[in-house]
Amino acid sequence: MATRSCRGSCGTRSCSGGCFMLIASILVLSVLSPARTQDFGYDGAKGPSHWGEQYNSCTGKHQSPININSLDVKKVNLPPLVFQGFDVAPKETNLTNNGHTVFVTMDSEVTPTVSGGPLNGVYEYSQLHFHWGDNDTFGSEDMIDNHRFPMELHIVFFKQDYQNARTALNYPDGLTVLAFFFEIAPDDNPMYGEFIELLGNVTESHLSARFDVPPSLKELIADDLLHYYTYDGSLTTPPCSEVVTWIDFKEPILLSHAQVQAFRALKDEDGHPLTHNFRPVQPLGDRVVLFNTDEMIKQVDLDADVPPEVGEGVDTNKLDTPAKSDAGSLPAKDPSSRKHPRNGATVPVASRWSLLTAAMVLLVPLMFYSTIAKC
Repeated sequence: MATRSCRGSCGTRSCSGGCFMLIASILVLSVLSPARTQDFGYDGAKGPSHWGEQYNSCTGKHQSPININSLDVKKVNLPPLVFQGFDVAPKETNLTNNGHTVFVTMDSEVTPTVSGGPLNGVYEYSQLHFHWGDNDTFGSEDMIDNHRFPMELHIVFFKQDYQNARTALNYPDGLTVLAFFFEIAPDDNPMYGEFIELLGNVTESHLSARFDVPPSLKELIADDLLHYYTYDGSLTTPPCSEVVTWIDFKEPILLSHAQVQAFRALKDEDGHPLTHNFRPVQPLGDRVVLFNTDEMIKQVDLDADVPPEVGEGVDTNKLDTPAKSDAGSLPAKDPSSRKHPRNGATVPVASRWSLLTAAMVLLVPLMFYSTIAKC
C-alpha cells in the first residue's frame, strides 16, 4: 500500500500532505464533479429537475438515488468486503463547507481502501460527505421501502487502476460509494462529538476547519458491515456519471436530534440555510438490487416434474454462478416475479397439468367399467 498516498488531482503516488488540503479547498466533492459550484442547486432553476439541461448523464437510465424495495431484492452470498486502513487515525483531517454539503478530506500514512463484495479490484478513499433534510422525517437520498432517513453518509472511493477520481469517471466501474443511513437516538453519539463542534466553524460556504483529534473511518460508520444492498448507479450530483457501485449498509448510525440539527445550520453559497441537499429518487429501470446476507441461499424450482438430485451445498463466493442448494443447482429466477412467502404460493402451471393428467387416468377406467355394467 502506498504511503501518504495523494492520488487525485496531484496525479502521483506520493506527494506532500498538502495535496489533500488543496483538493478540499478548490474542488467540488473532491474531484468528483467538474462542475463549478454555482452550476447546480436543490431548488428552483438550479434544482434537480433542471440538471439534465446542462448534464446529459443526469437523464440516464441508471441514475441514483433509488427506492429499494426489500421484497424485490435478490439475496446473495458475496465474498467478504475487505477494509484496509479504516482503523488508522489520519495525521490531519479537514472539514469543509462547499455550499452544497460538508465533506471530509484527510492526510494519512495509510490511505483507506475497500475491496471484495461486489467489487472487482481495490478502491481507494477520496472523500466523505453528507446529505440531510430540514426535519427528522427525511434527508437521505436512497430510500428503503419508501422510507427516507433523516441523513445519509457517503464515503467515496475510486478504483486504484484509474489513478485518481477524475480519471475514474471515464470507466463504468470507476467509483464505489459506501452509504450509511442515520437514525435519531435520544443521546448524542460521542464518536461525532468533535465533528459536530467543528460544524459551527464552517457555517458559511467555503470555510474549512481542522480536527484536533482526527477520527478514523471506523469510528464514523456502523458496526454491521455484512448486511448491505448493492446496485449499479450514478453520482447523485452533476455530472451524474453512471460509474458508481453503490453499497448501502442496512444498519443505521445513531445521532441525536441536536447533532443532526447542527448540519441544518450550515449555509449555501447564497447565504441561505442549507436545510436540504438530497436528490429525488430515480427510476430503477432494468436494474436488479442485490442484498448480501449470511443466510444460506436456497432456491426451489416448483415447476420441476421430478425431484432434483442432491447437490453440493451453497456456493457463497460466486455472483454469476447460480446458487446450489440441498436440492441441486438451479437457475436463479427474476426476483420481481418471485412471490413473497408472506403472500402464499401459487400452484405452478406445470403442476396443474400434472394433477389433471392424474385425474383423467383415474376417471377414464371408471367411466369404461360403468358403461359395461349398464350394458
